[in-house]
Amino acid sequence: MVKNLRLRPLSSIGIAVTTLLISGGLAVQPAAAADLNDIVPSTPQALQPTPETATDQFIVGIRDNAAQAAAVKAENAADQAATKLGVSAESASVNATGGHVIKLDEALTPSEAKLFVETLRADPAVAYAEPDAIMHPTAHSKDYGYTEQWNLWDNFSGVRTPSAWNYNQGEGVVVAVVDTGITNHPELSANVLPGYDMISSAADARDGTGRDPDPTDQGDWVPAEECEAGSPAESSSWHGTHVAGIVAAVGNNNIGISGVAPKSKILPVRALGVCGGYTSDIADSIVWAAGGVVTDLPVNPNPAKVINVSLGGVATCSATYQNAINFAYNAGAAVVVSAGNSNRPASDVSPGNCENVINVGASTKAGARAPYSNYGTAIDITAPGGDMTNDVTHGILSTLNYGTTTQEEPAFAFMQGTSMASPHVAGIAALLFAAEGNTLTPQLLEQQLKESARPLPAGCAAGCGAGLVDATTALKKFGGAAPLPAPHQKLTDFNGDGTSDVVARDSNGALWLYKGTGYGNWRGGRTQIGVGWNMMTAVEAPGDFNGDGYADVIARDGNGVLWLYPGNGWGGLLGRTQIGAGWNVMTSIKSTGDFNGDATADVIGRDGNGVLWLYPGNGTGGWLQPRQIGAGWNVMTAIDGVGDFNGDGKADVIARNGSGALLLYPGNGSGGWLAASQVGAGWNIFNAIEAPGDFDGDGKVDVLGRTSSGELVLYAGNGYSWWLYSEQVGVGWNTMNAFL
Repeated sequence: MVKNLRLRPLSSIGIAVTTLLISGGLAVQPAAAADLNDIVPSTPQALQPTPETATDQFIVGIRDNAAQAAAVKAENAADQAATKLGVSAESASVNATGGHVIKLDEALTPSEAKLFVETLRADPAVAYAEPDAIMHPTAHSKDYGYTEQWNLWDNFSGVRTPSAWNYNQGEGVVVAVVDTGITNHPELSANVLPGYDMISSAADARDGTGRDPDPTDQGDWVPAEECEAGSPAESSSWHGTHVAGIVAAVGNNNIGISGVAPKSKILPVRALGVCGGYTSDIADSIVWAAGGVVTDLPVNPNPAKVINVSLGGVATCSATYQNAINFAYNAGAAVVVSAGNSNRPASDVSPGNCENVINVGASTKAGARAPYSNYGTAIDITAPGGDMTNDVTHGILSTLNYGTTTQEEPAFAFMQGTSMASPHVAGIAALLFAAEGNTLTPQLLEQQLKESARPLPAGCAAGCGAGLVDATTALKKFGGAAPLPAPHQKLTDFNGDGTSDVVARDSNGALWLYKGTGYGNWRGGRTQIGVGWNMMTAVEAPGDFNGDGYADVIARDGNGVLWLYPGNGWGGLLGRTQIGAGWNVMTSIKSTGDFNGDATADVIGRDGNGVLWLYPGNGTGGWLQPRQIGAGWNVMTAIDGVGDFNGDGKADVIARNGSGALLLYPGNGSGGWLAASQVGAGWNIFNAIEAPGDFDGDGKVDVLGRTSSGELVLYAGNGYSWWLYSEQVGVGWNTMNAFL
C-alpha cells in the first residue's frame, strides 16, 4: 500500500521551491530554495470566474456529406456572414468531428459572435454553427508551500485513498490529461506516456510548429492586454503538470507527494496555450485520446480509459464538444470535466454541461462547497478543490515548475479550483478501471462513483451532485476482493489513512484514538471514540476480525463475555456483537495477526494455569476450533503479538519474563513456534508493552513501551529480530490503564 509521504524540504532533494506573490498584475521573482517550514506563504488572490471570451474561430457543420462540396459551402457561408460584420474569413480546416473550422481576420465579441452564428444558421446548407470558443484552465496558481495532502487521506474532507490502495493503485490504466501540456518532473516522468500537442496555431503553441508529437508545456505566460482588453500580465501556470500530479504522481519514492492513482499512466494532450485553447483543438484532443482518427495525425497507440478535461468557458454545449464526447463515451473512455469557478449554475459552463460527462464541483478542507465552485443540477459529483482564502495549505498540493515564463526546475505548489477537483475523480476512476477492467463502462463508472459518494460534511444546499467522491467506499463496493494484509501485518489503522494508530482507555473509562502519522509520531489531537469502557477487564485490537477491511476492537467484560466492536474505517466503532463467553479464565488476551497462515486474524489467550491457546478467527467475526500452542507461560509478565518481527513473512509473539528479558517466539506460519531468542533486557521498566504495527513507516514492525512515569517509548524494529533505535514519543500516558 502506498503511504502518505512526509514531504522533505524540497531543497534537500534538489528541487527548487518558490514563493510566488501576485500583486498588481506583476509576479515577484521566486525566492531561493529553502526549507519549506520557513517559508511564509503570500496572501492568495481570488480565483477568476469562468470567462466569456471573444473568438476569431467558428465551427460550421454542412448538410452535404461530400467533403469537397461541404468545404466550399462552409467557406461560402462564412464569407457571406462575415461580410455583414465587416470582417473576412482567412482559412478553413476540418476537425475530427466533421466540423469546418473557419478562422476570421479578427476576433468577435460574444455579442458579435452570436450574430455571426445566427447568420450562418440561416443558410439552408448549414447543419450547425457555433463559436470555436476559447477555453481556460479552471484553476489559479497561488503560493508554493509544504504540507501533506489532506485531500487524499483526511477522512473528514478528503477522498480517502489509503485504504483504496489496498485494492490497486491504478496499474495499467491510461488517463489522458487534456490541458497545457506537461513539464519534466521526477514525480511524473515514470508514469508519462508519449502524448501529442494538439494546438493548431504555432503562435499560440509557442513551439513554432503547431500540431506535433511533443506535448511539452511551453509556458502560457502573457503580458498585460495580450489576451483581451484589460487582461493582466500572468506568469505561466504549468496547469497541466499540476493536474497530472494529482492523478498519478509516483507514490512511495521518497520525493514528496502521491497521486490518487500512483501507478496509472498519464497521456499528456496539449490543447491549451497562450490565452487558452480553442474548442476545435480540445475536441480533437478528446477524440485522439480515446483512440479516434484525427486528420493528418497518427492514431494514439495508448487509448485512454479516462480523459480529464480541467477547463471550461461560459457557453452552451456545442455540437463539436458533444460529438467528441460521444465518440469517447462510445469508445469506452470516461470524460471527467471540471465544473468551473464562477460560483454560478454549472449548467452555464461548457463542456461540463454536455451529456455523457462526469461534471465535478469543488469542496474545501472544511468539507463545504468551495466558494468559487459552480453548483446545481449539472454537477454529478464533488471532490477536493481547496480554498486558499485564509490559508494557502488548504489548497491542493501537486507538481509544478519553478519558472515564471519558460521551464526551470521542478517544484511543488498549492493551487485551488475545480481543475484540482476533477483529477481526483479521474484518479479514482482509474482505480475502478484497474479493478474491473473492460466490464466497466463510462455509464457504469458514473453510477458507481455516485453510489459510493458520501454527503459533504458541511452540507451543500446549492447542489453538489451525489456528494463527495470516496475512493475507499468505491473500491470496497465495486473493486472486488481486496488483497488481505500480509500475515505479518497487525492492522491498527483505525481511521483509514494508511498509518498505524493507537487506541487507549483512560481511568474514567473513556476510549481514545491517537492517530499516527506513519513517521513515529502523532497526527493532531486525540479523538474520543467511546465511554464506559472501565467495565471491560481486557481490550485488544485484533486487526480486521470480521472481514470487512476495517480494524476492529475486542473487549472482555467483568462476566467473561467477549465482545467484538467492529471499526467503521473512519476512526469510530459500530455496535458490538458477542463472540465468546467464559473468557474470565484467561489472564491475558492478545492479538497475533494471522498466526496459523489461513489469511484471517487470530487471537491467543493464556489461562490461569499458564497454558497458551490459539483461537483461530474464521474471517467473519467468529472462531474455529481453539487449540493449545504452549505451556508454562505463567512465567511471562507481558505477552503481545508483534507481527512479522524477524522478516520471514510469518506472525511472531514477544513475551517478557520475570527478569525483564524480552523474548521473541517466531511463528512457523501454521500456528506453532520456532526456537525462541532474546531480543532485549531490562524491559521490566515498562508496565505495558504493545506492538502497533509499522509505527514509523519504514515497513518494519515496531514496539511501544510505557514506563511507570507515563513516558511512551518507541522501539523501532529493524526487520530481522532486533532494533534500529528507541525514542520517546509521548508523556503522560500513566493516565491510561490500557492501550492497544
